[in-house]
Formats: sequence, structure tokens, C-alpha cells
Amino acid sequence: MIQKYYRKVPKQAIHEELKKKYSNFCDTVVHIDWDKILFNRVSFITAATQKFNECRYLEIGCDNNICFRSIPVINKIGVDPERGGTIKDTSDNFFKNNKNKFDVIFIDGLHIFEQCRKDVINALKVLDKNGYIFLHDMTPRNWAEENVPRLKNTLWTGDIWKVAIELSKTKGIDFFVINADMGVGVLKKKEDNVVYHNEFEILKDLKFKDFLNLNECINYISPEEGIELIKKKLKKLSF
Repeated sequence: MIQKYYRKVPKQAIHEELKKKYSNFCDTVVHIDWDKILFNRVSFITAATQKFNECRYLEIGCDNNICFRSIPVINKIGVDPERGGTIKDTSDNFFKNNKNKFDVIFIDGLHIFEQCRKDVINALKVLDKNGYIFLHDMTPRNWAEENVPRLKNTLWTGDIWKVAIELSKTKGIDFFVINADMGVGVLKKKEDNVVYHNEFEILKDLKFKDFLNLNECINYISPEEGIELIKKKLKKLSF
């Protein structure tokens, strides 16, 4: 549940200007201070990699390698079209040519619904059974963080929360979002042939205000619960 974090921003004159300029404008925010939560994506990914002997790790979207170089795995591949990682290419090209299987995959590429869901679908094909996929930036706190295209001088989650909606309805996996580090999605693969739940046409044009109304179907858990679930043999979740 994240509804308990909802807050209305005090009305300001600038709001009317923003409403005219941005169709996505919304005066409700998700009031969470990520800096006060003492866990991040590296904590959760590392917990998963430690469950595998000689873990095979893939990272999509490495940027400046802050996460990639922090994961204590020898056998790892990082893909980024501009900088960081070990392969300078787009994720589409990488998956098209890739022949490897992986135990843990972290997706932090382009924060646009269409591209992120494509990365997840491709990642599921090369993820071994019982493997994990992690996704960053799944919880926008306000309309500006969620806006596509990205606005200047703001943190950006984009609209990949829509992927969380689809994954929450996908069979053959367990999926939840940890309330830490801008929302960390965790997918545990339980079956070999997972069919991704498709709601693209329904979700593609939705905005931040729709996220506020639709996120009840997403399983949100605390960082402490997330660490424990990843460390244990993940069982069927009930919320």
C-alpha cells in the first residue's frame, strides 16, 4: 500500500500555469523520502546473486556504473548504448544477438513503458528458472517524475509503473515492489515459459493521476520484508 503516503500540495498560482503547459500535471504527491530509507537496489540485487553458485549477472542500462561495479559477481555483463558496462549497444540489439542465460538481471534502461516492457519480455526469455529480474524506478512520487519525456532538473521514473501493473497480472512469476530507492521491482521466475500479461493498449496513454488510482493491484512491501523474501526460497505471496 502506498496510498497512505498521498499528500495534496498546497495550492499555488503557478499550478494554473503548469496545468496549461503539462497535461500530466497533478497536485497529489506520494510523500516518501528515499534518502531516509537505508536500503537500495544494490542491497536487493546482491542478496539475490548470493543465492547462486557462480551467478551469471546481466545489467541493462549501466550509465556511470554505480550499480554495475557494486555487484560482487565475476561473471557479469553490462549493456549501455552510451557509457558504462561491458557492451556499448542498445538492449534490443543485445538481446537479438545474445546466446547466454542469466540468473539475475537488473533493468534500468530507458524509463519509457514501451521500451521497459520490451526489455522485461526479452529478459524473461534468457532468465533461468528460479532466476530474478530487478527493475529500478517503479514508484513515481509526483507528476514531474513520471512525465514523458523527461523534464529538466528532476528525478525521473518515467511511466514504467505500467510494467508493474502488467507483471502483477502475469502468471508463472512472483512479483512485488520494494518501497526503497525510487521503487525496486522484484520478479522471481517460477516456470520456464512465462507468458507476459499484455495490457499495452489500455495502459499506454495513462498519466500519473492514473497511477494514483491503479496501483492497488501492485504488491508493495517494506525493504526489510524484501530482503527476507529474496534471501529465503520465495514462496507464493499473499497480501
